Amino acid sequence: MADSLDSNTTRDTPTGGAPGSAASTTPSDTGHPARPRTSRQLMRRQAKDQQWRDEFPYHWSADDLVTRRDTLRFLVAGSSALLVASAALAVVGSVRSSTNMAVRPVARVGELGINQWKMIDRYPDQYAQGILVNLPGNRLVAYSDVCTHLSCAVLYQPDKQHFYCPCHDGLFDAYSGNVLAGPPTRPLPIIQLVEHNGIIYAVQETER
Repeated sequence: MADSLDSNTTRDTPTGGAPGSAASTTPSDTGHPARPRTSRQLMRRQAKDQQWRDEFPYHWSADDLVTRRDTLRFLVAGSSALLVASAALAVVGSVRSSTNMAVRPVARVGELGINQWKMIDRYPDQYAQGILVNLPGNRLVAYSDVCTHLSCAVLYQPDKQHFYCPCHDGLFDAYSGNVLAGPPTRPLPIIQLVEHNGIIYAVQETER
């Protein structure tokens, strides 16, 4: 009888636990696992966010559409302005002043013999100069002494009535200023001369 009682007592006691421990269960014993604290906090935050959106509705899709539209308009306007500015600069750079007005005496009548020449300093401004030549036939001519290739100074050759650029062998006709040889593609700028009361005046320089 005692053995029977002992065996019954053993069956009623859970394995590996003290008597009466079966009555104290944990949430995992009930078949419903406990939710982590982080999950509960996330749910509370989502609930608050949803409440805020319900109380202050805002059309996010419309905002994205307006933002994209404004950005596109800004890019188009900026590109157009840049194009107009570039075109204006190109026009201003291509249109140079073809005539420089400056009146000043450069020589006296009869001062230069045939094939003689002299420099016209600081004409038409302080950064430039010209060259005055008395060609055969008592013909006075004057040109800028700046080569139209790379702005080297030209030299007069009396025996040939040429202007020679020693930098790249440019050659100009002294009677017309036109290019005879070398890399220059434009004639020398001509300086207009006027005689008054025995004085030769340089009046203006004209690019051609």
